[in-house]
Amino acid sequence: MERPKIAQSLIVFMLAGTLLTSCRSSDPTDPGYEYMPQMYRSPSYETNSMNPNFKDSMTSRLPVQGSIPRGFKPYAYPNTLEGYEAAGKDLKNPFTATDENVAEGKRLFEIFCMHCHGAQGKGDGMMVMNGKFPPPPSYSGPLKDLTVGKMYHTLQYGKNMMGSHASQLNVDERWKIILYVQALQKLGNDSTAQTK
Repeated sequence: MERPKIAQSLIVFMLAGTLLTSCRSSDPTDPGYEYMPQMYRSPSYETNSMNPNFKDSMTSRLPVQGSIPRGFKPYAYPNTLEGYEAAGKDLKNPFTATDENVAEGKRLFEIFCMHCHGAQGKGDGMMVMNGKFPPPPSYSGPLKDLTVGKMYHTLQYGKNMMGSHASQLNVDERWKIILYVQALQKLGNDSTAQTK
């Protein structure tokens, strides 16, 4: 007999508590009593503000070591002579020399390369003609047999006077430029063969 009375008293007490907490305000935007509000309304910190949650008090955090940004493809070869040679042996162009790919490579070449290398890859671009830079090697001369892996490595890191293009060109764009450079190499080799 005692247990049902305790259960009834508990139910009445809970209902009374619910009524009291739910009818606290007539303001429809007032959420009433909130239990653990930080669970669904956490405090936010400005990017460069102080943050007491970390030992160094910095809100901006470095990514976890080994994390890779979305869309980024890691490049396994270091910026050394050994890396250059290994890339030259190992890397192969994933794109075939279709008219569409070569045309896209030409379009990109004219934007990013022609000002130094020239329209035909002879090292006679506008920057060279204006005396800003010494001429780069010609695609039909010293670079006529350069492998695609070495070309890609050069676009990744730069070489001699040529700077890196990794921040301007994504992986696919670099390979398409290389297709066009190969077309210029072939054109140079054909013209050299004709003059002999």
